[in-house]
Amino acid sequence: MKYDILLFDADDTLFDFYHTGQTSFLKACKSFGIDATEKDYDIYSDINQKRWDLFSLGKISKEDVLLGRFEEYAKVKNIELNVPEFYKLYEQNLSETAILYTETKDMLAELKKLGARIFLITNGIKKVQRRRLALSGIQDYFEGIFISDEIGFKKPSVEYFDYVSSRIENFNPTKTLIIGDSLVSDIALGINNDIDTCWFNGNNLPNVDNIKPKYTISSLVQIFDIVNPDKNPWTKKIQKIKEP
Repeated sequence: MKYDILLFDADDTLFDFYHTGQTSFLKACKSFGIDATEKDYDIYSDINQKRWDLFSLGKISKEDVLLGRFEEYAKVKNIELNVPEFYKLYEQNLSETAILYTETKDMLAELKKLGARIFLITNGIKKVQRRRLALSGIQDYFEGIFISDEIGFKKPSVEYFDYVSSRIENFNPTKTLIIGDSLVSDIALGINNDIDTCWFNGNNLPNVDNIKPKYTISSLVQIFDIVNPDKNPWTKKIQKIKEP
């Protein structure tokens, strides 16, 4: 295998966070008597992503993300909102909603069969991520789980990488690959620490940042062409399904 230590991001990489967040947000709005549609969630989602990116860059605090996103949304929509209470309910909804991408479980299972060592790296909130992992049924695929809220450092800081790499037995940087959807968090983490990176760009978005991943994929199954290009078990599986 070209890479046998795989560091996966969680949201928008293994978890379908768009639909996870949408379900949680709209459910919270309904509980608060707020009329909201999928378009309203898209407004919130853009605000949320912008603030998480700023947090990753060290430009705002975690509180500016967790509460500030709802404060900004309320201003944009010109509505009254008890932000702390809304956040509390949204977070609860989020912790109870675990929507994976269709390929996630099969991909992780196939990687384990190949002998890959799989780890999770996420800037998420401890309570939310731990609960969603348990509900999703994928936590046993990971040899280690590193949540910024637990360890006190966030991606893409050197401190976060040092913490993770020092706790992976027989860590070999040349055999390690970071896979994630965020250029400013996941891909920057790899670039800053001389680790190869794979940008999961499921929506085929333009790369507007001056951050260049080594690989780019639009489907999780493409990871096999990078990790083990000479022997792709996923391709064989698809061929078997297509046979009469």
